[in-house]
Amino acid sequence: MSYDVSIGSAWFNYTYNVSALFYDHMDGGISGLNGLTGKQAGDKIAEAFTRLDRTRQDLWVVDAVGEPKFSAKYDAPNGWGSPIGGLMFLANIMAACYSNPRKKVHVG
Repeated sequence: MSYDVSIGSAWFNYTYNVSALFYDHMDGGISGLNGLTGKQAGDKIAEAFTRLDRTRQDLWVVDAVGEPKFSAKYDAPNGWGSPIGGLMFLANIMAACYSNPRKKVHVG
């Protein structure tokens, strides 16, 4: 199962296996973007990145490389999906939203 997100001519897809990453930091997760304008969705994702950074800082370990606690919390147990992939997915959606501020986001 995966998320399909589109706005304007941009389309993105990522596994649902890291959905906790999205739900923990954004009301409604990825599905909460459905029907919002690009501006609204971009702002919502920007707020999620602020929350994500707070979580990353809260889980930070001195001298640990690669944010191991953050990764352990959000890595997909089956290996299909990672926090890094999820963050890139969000960043790509946010960029497309701000490039299409008046278009609607569709999540399927």
